[in-house]
Amino acid sequence: MTLHARVSRGLFWEGGAALIGQGMGFLVSLLLARLLTPEYFGLIGIATLAIQSLVFFQELGFSAALIYRQDDVEAAANTAHWTILATSMLLYAAAYLLSPLVAQFFRSPEVTPVLRVLALTIVINSFSRVPYTLLAKELDFRKKVLPEVASSMVGNLAALLLAWIGWKVWALVAGELISALLVTILVYLFSPWRPKFQFVRSLFGELFGYGKHIAVSQILIFGITNIDDMFVGRMLGKAALGQYGLAYKFSNTPATNITRLVNRVTFPAFSTLQASRERMRNAFFRQVRVVGALAMPIGVATVIFAHDFVYVLLNETWAPAIVPMQILAVYGVIRSVAANMGIIFQAGGKPQWLASIAAWRLVTMAVLLYPFIKWGGLVGVSLLSAGVAVVDFIISATLVDKVLDARMATYARILGPMLFYALLAGGLGYLVNAGLLALGVWDVASLLAGGAALVLAYGLLTWWRDSELRPEFNRALAALRQRARRDATAP
Repeated sequence: MTLHARVSRGLFWEGGAALIGQGMGFLVSLLLARLLTPEYFGLIGIATLAIQSLVFFQELGFSAALIYRQDDVEAAANTAHWTILATSMLLYAAAYLLSPLVAQFFRSPEVTPVLRVLALTIVINSFSRVPYTLLAKELDFRKKVLPEVASSMVGNLAALLLAWIGWKVWALVAGELISALLVTILVYLFSPWRPKFQFVRSLFGELFGYGKHIAVSQILIFGITNIDDMFVGRMLGKAALGQYGLAYKFSNTPATNITRLVNRVTFPAFSTLQASRERMRNAFFRQVRVVGALAMPIGVATVIFAHDFVYVLLNETWAPAIVPMQILAVYGVIRSVAANMGIIFQAGGKPQWLASIAAWRLVTMAVLLYPFIKWGGLVGVSLLSAGVAVVDFIISATLVDKVLDARMATYARILGPMLFYALLAGGLGYLVNAGLLALGVWDVASLLAGGAALVLAYGLLTWWRDSELRPEFNRALAALRQRARRDATAP
């Protein structure tokens, strides 16, 4: 099977998993937000923030190093597995012991037991890190995504059921634990790899030598993307953190999941194109085109429908999230495109650039967050995040151009028309929603009709006007038809 075919197949499986998993997760999040108050989401947000601040020390960038590595993969995988398992045990102990200090910092004593139980996911997930990575390395995404989808569905349904019967914040905790345990079990059912008692010190040094740059950049990126949560939780309280978290999730999750989907599939592929700058450049800009085409309408739809979304599908306790959600939608679109640039640094052998970019962003956020929150609360921190994302895009694009010998004007040529089409389609969707509401149509139906009009109009405009993206759509539809016929005729 050719590399293009393997990547296309990977996108099919990863895309299907994202569509099912995120679609269900989105619906469950809506229902949970109706059953639980922002304070419970704030508690989970604080505990998750503490856990994620430790998780980046769990694998030391070994997953990316395994994907990049071309020789002694089996021995390197065993070395990575036992390293990750050992660090995970230490990190859980740290989370358990430090939980009272975290609760004290956020002035929320309820955080202590929540953090101690939820941190068990660190240990549970450590067992599946390496087999999960090896499935991605081999571009075997069918076996990789099935555990993801199944565990996500079961965990979400468990959380919803437990919230309905009154478990409150523990419903959210239980859902995460069930999902982590199930995905670990299923990964080993699908992966042929089994760990052996093997640890090679020289391979550890090589993995760490590559992975340390990825780990440092991931730690810095975590700081960038979560330092705002820390300031909001500390300065404005857990209810505000819950509202801000919901605004971020609903405005950023669709766009950033598109990026994560494409990156999972294309980083292993880009790693095989290291010797050909032209092929890597062409593949990268095709990726920018696809990600931009998907992210633009999502961002515009979020800006247009945020108010109706909150009041129609949630309730007034989430109203402070509306304006932050609209601002963060802009941040999400920019971030979704800029995040793809990181794989060029990795595949091009320049992982240290990720750390440098992340460092200036973290310093900027750390210096400006306090005055922006004091000035504008949730709106202020959202504006700061969007502004930093714009500058990050410019810096990242400049560095990518050095690796690929590309031009900055290419981004404008690709993304500009997509934004224009998305705005036109968004205007139509807004008119449809407002018109139906004026006629007295049920508000949920009006909102769905407006969203459907936006998607349909954008799809038609893009297919009609974008001659370079049209073949990608046609190939995707042909692949879906072929797969459907194959499944229909299979015994």
